[in-house]
Amino acid sequence: MILRFISLVLLCSTIFALPLKDQDIIEFIEARYAGADSVVYSMISEDFIYYHTPDIGLGISTEYQDGSLLITQVVDDSSQTMLAAGDRIHEINGKVVTPNGPQFHGKMGEQQILIVTKKGDSSFVSMSVPLIQVQFSQNDSLFLNDIVAYANSWHDFHVEILDIILEKEKIAVHYHWEGSREEGGPVFHFFAMEMIYIDRKTDLITKVESLWSEMQFRDQFK
Repeated sequence: MILRFISLVLLCSTIFALPLKDQDIIEFIEARYAGADSVVYSMISEDFIYYHTPDIGLGISTEYQDGSLLITQVVDDSSQTMLAAGDRIHEINGKVVTPNGPQFHGKMGEQQILIVTKKGDSSFVSMSVPLIQVQFSQNDSLFLNDIVAYANSWHDFHVEILDIILEKEKIAVHYHWEGSREEGGPVFHFFAMEMIYIDRKTDLITKVESLWSEMQFRDQFK
């Protein structure tokens, strides 16, 4: 737990140098990645929404099953109208699907040629489906469940707050996360930028919006 101890020391040294609202945001992010759902719950509103980082894709969630990709969900508020939950994707751009691919990559509007069987139908259909911009969202319950599951998948972690900018009812935060799945194992890391929205009457967080990064931009060209 040395990494966790160093993380908390750096966190405390940062907190005492920052004003109250910065302290709240640091506490929120630290509690979130620690899976401290009770702390996070006390800081968010009843109508809280978390918006994941936007991405370019088909606006669907899938799982590999019986040699095909079963569509389990169409992402809320997406413009995906050609595919539905229960449909199965067998080929993507001429390649048979496997548990690891192929992936959907390209710029928004680029057509993906799919071989699909619609729910309840065994006939194979060729479909040309455009890539769209997708931003998956979660309410407070789903968000809390996710942070607990995420925390449980890591042995240790460290969060470094790089910058916080306050402006009226929203706060921009830039941070670096790193963690390992087992003691002495490889360290994984990512950088994140988020907009955090505050209800100034209650001082509760109403919305967190993860911003699109250069990585998502570059993924369109793979």
